Amino acid sequence: MVHEGLSLNTKAIKKMGSKTASHFSIIPKDDPKQALRLRRFFISLAIYTFNLSLSYLAYRAGIMKLQTLYGFCILLLVIIIILYIVFRTGLNLWMSDPSLTSIQMCVACLVVMYGIYYANEVRGLFFSMYILILLFGIFRLYTRQFLFVSAFALLTYGADIVLLNIFRPQDINLKIECFQWLGLAIVLISVSFIGGNISSIRRELSVSRKKLQSSLTVIREMAIHDDLTGFYNRHHLMDLIDSENNRSVRTGSVFSLVMMDIDKFKNINDTYGHQIGDQVLRTFAAIIRSILRKTDFCGRYGGEEFLIVLTQTNIQAAKVFAERICNCIENSFFSCLGPDSRVTVSIGLTEYRMQEDIEKTISRADELLYKAKKGGRNRVECSD
Repeated sequence: MVHEGLSLNTKAIKKMGSKTASHFSIIPKDDPKQALRLRRFFISLAIYTFNLSLSYLAYRAGIMKLQTLYGFCILLLVIIIILYIVFRTGLNLWMSDPSLTSIQMCVACLVVMYGIYYANEVRGLFFSMYILILLFGIFRLYTRQFLFVSAFALLTYGADIVLLNIFRPQDINLKIECFQWLGLAIVLISVSFIGGNISSIRRELSVSRKKLQSSLTVIREMAIHDDLTGFYNRHHLMDLIDSENNRSVRTGSVFSLVMMDIDKFKNINDTYGHQIGDQVLRTFAAIIRSILRKTDFCGRYGGEEFLIVLTQTNIQAAKVFAERICNCIENSFFSCLGPDSRVTVSIGLTEYRMQEDIEKTISRADELLYKAKKGGRNRVECSD
């Protein structure tokens, strides 16, 4: 039994491992933000590759030793593997900046430090790499973060000068190196302020774009909704009915229209005032909204007239729904009218007939609503 258990566990582990392997991808497909960060990391990897190619040319030209080239390859390989593991396992998500922009820039400074130490006569060629490193963070870092990376770069170059002066004094002119260090400091500090300003402008534009999108969403909602009840306005309601009509023609599905009108609403306005009338409409809309299914939609057709579209609903099911509305409204308490007042609703109900002009369907529902009012109100009239 123990052997069987071990065998089953082994099979399960193998199965899990094969499943993991089959779903593994170099760039994650289930997290767009992580995928974007890894793509940026691969861009920096391409830059490392170019630098490695340059180092190889330096070796072929006799400027760099083979041991130095090997060391450069090993250093880059270790950095690439460590950073990729951090990104791919999600450890970067624990950082305040999941893109690890500052960390990657500082790591690149260490790589440049290694190159400067062994570059001999072409040491000045690596100074341009510092500018390239700062450009890497131009869309993400604040000015103080740029200054931090610049200070780290200057520290690494200063360390190179000290180490060369101690171990290889014959390969360095201390005065010239110190002068170049000062020149590099001026350039890096200037680039830091410029990059910080560009990054700040980008963030402001991003915030403005989000605000604009939010404003457009609000404007669109205001354009299609009735501001008092929150239901669709008549214009958008008709667009939705046309879409439902086209879907019905295309698929053969049925739908029903419920035309509602609050009974004696004019008396409410005349007796209590229009503000109370608005409160009645808001309460009425809240009750209807609580009854509607997610697939149905309602719009304010006129002053106190509302039109509900019951999708994929025949006349029998629609009648049950309409009667439920009548009962709910009649039994609901409208606090703005006082405890002795009662609100009722009359309903005209019809089912869409295939190939029928939608205006005719709406007209039939309206006629049935008038019939319900004439027949005593607080009732449902439906077509045969």
